[in-house]
Amino acid sequence: MRASGARGWALLGLALALAGAAAAAGAQTLRLLNPTEASSRTTREVVHVLGRTEPGNTARIGGEAVEVYATGVFVRDRVPLQPGRNDIDVEVRTPAGERLVQRLSIEREAPAAPPPLATDRLVIDAATLRPAHVRQVHEAEPVEVGFDGTPGMQAQGRWGDGPWFDLNEAAPGRYRAQLLLRDAFDRSEQPVQLKLSGRAGTALAAQPAVEARSPGAVGLWRSEGLRLYTTGAGGAESTDLVHGLHDVRLGGPNLAELPPGVLLRATGRAGDRLRVQLAPGIEAWAPASALAATAPGTALPQGAAFSIAISGQPEGDLVDIAWPAALPYAARSVTGADGRHHVELDLFGGHHATTWISQKASARWVREVTAEQQGPGQVRLRVALQQPRLWGWSVRRVGGLLRLVVHAPPSVQPATPLAGLRIALEAGHGGPTNLGAVGPTGTPEKDINRWTTDALRAELEAAGAQVVDVRVGDENPTPRERARRVLAGGAQLFVSVHANAAPVDNGYLRAQGTGTFYKHAHSREAAAAVQRRLLGLELPDLGLVSNFNYAPTRLVSQMPALLVEQAFVSNPREEALLLDPAFRARLARAVREGLEDFLRPWAAAVAPR
Repeated sequence: MRASGARGWALLGLALALAGAAAAAGAQTLRLLNPTEASSRTTREVVHVLGRTEPGNTARIGGEAVEVYATGVFVRDRVPLQPGRNDIDVEVRTPAGERLVQRLSIEREAPAAPPPLATDRLVIDAATLRPAHVRQVHEAEPVEVGFDGTPGMQAQGRWGDGPWFDLNEAAPGRYRAQLLLRDAFDRSEQPVQLKLSGRAGTALAAQPAVEARSPGAVGLWRSEGLRLYTTGAGGAESTDLVHGLHDVRLGGPNLAELPPGVLLRATGRAGDRLRVQLAPGIEAWAPASALAATAPGTALPQGAAFSIAISGQPEGDLVDIAWPAALPYAARSVTGADGRHHVELDLFGGHHATTWISQKASARWVREVTAEQQGPGQVRLRVALQQPRLWGWSVRRVGGLLRLVVHAPPSVQPATPLAGLRIALEAGHGGPTNLGAVGPTGTPEKDINRWTTDALRAELEAAGAQVVDVRVGDENPTPRERARRVLAGGAQLFVSVHANAAPVDNGYLRAQGTGTFYKHAHSREAAAAVQRRLLGLELPDLGLVSNFNYAPTRLVSQMPALLVEQAFVSNPREEALLLDPAFRARLARAVREGLEDFLRPWAAAVAPR
């Protein structure tokens, strides 16, 4: 599913089309896909050689025989390079004995030495100035300040009109310090002034000091200040809270996802994100664009968990909590030490005041709800189940109540477990721009995903299931829209289909295998059952991957939701398999059998009244 590979292969499309046309005309071809130039230079010790010819030919790279896959692609990873010129012959032979040869001439050069730090003048490297971003911090919250420059000198910094302070030379020419702001009042963001002077006794002591300003700025928010923001700014239908600042392709683990109208107390800012305090010692980060500052004088309500009521409905058991709409919360499914599932719901900004938790006889799936004060401003509800396994959960506001739903499983027949079930299928990526990864043949991942999803649809429908198509044709819904379609379609299971890819810097064949991914704990058994069946395809085991933050499977907590990474399109061997309709049919059958394996034990999952 890695989309970054698309750019690396995009330029191959025209060349591959020409190769296909030549093959159709009966001409034998040998085309180098990497390196693309007959002569090139590199500082690396190895080169990965990728080419394409007609299927059925044989190939040798540097005298070593390599496999020609059904697509005509062949590869040899890690061809060693000696210093100086290396001539590598790429040879193809046809069954009739025709021989085609192309020679690669690769000059291996010594790596360029890093430019030496200036020693004859005072220099501050502008690219290393810190802080680099706008920050709002508490008193005594450290902010890294520094730069790289001429080694052995005296470096100083100053924030606003404050005094100059010294920076330490942590390594030659690397000057750093921790800035701690203290003031009786809030201070707006200001850049840090940085200065480098010649140290006494050196040849540069008489030179004028050089100065620079940090590209980022730092401001002070005193801890006793109350800065409230409301979720839902700019029309955002939800606000994601994450645990920290990071750069992860799919986003890091979410602490919570909040609807509009929730009040959050901001305690800091870094770039385009606000730090919010949910309870003493519990902080998260939210996009500033989804938060709107409240009017001066807005009060933060205090919650008290007075009453909790449990009842049963056709959709599942309802756990209703009287809790102010303006206060945040976070829910998750958890697997206990005994292997049983339960649901935890954290209520922030209040205290435990419950003297009774009532449970009606109509409740079938919840065994017990307990509440306890986890710490100041944090109440935790634990929802224990009648059965060892949880089908799904969701949280929503209903009037003045916060409602946690423990979703009922579907009715399952042991002999035909898929019969009557509604299963949502998502072919990953889509549209003219969201191609996904693109492998050596130039086939975009979005098409492979669609073909496999179509094969899986046929398998499921033949077994009696009803299929909800999340991505229709070649459209490209947003991740949130994909999740919305799963729920709007009345699905009871969700399967997303993707193909994997990896950077090829270490070789085309290095990354390989099939894997099944999931986010929520209650989806593990479904993902594990599918993964066991996929391993029957004799692909390497990429693994059962948990805590996967792909938005559609993260947003769908009402049912088991999983993502199948079929194989690696960046790997020529596995790409050839994915382009084979017979293999895709086997893969679809394995997924269907895995879902059946998962469902059969649910036939006995009938909770006592």
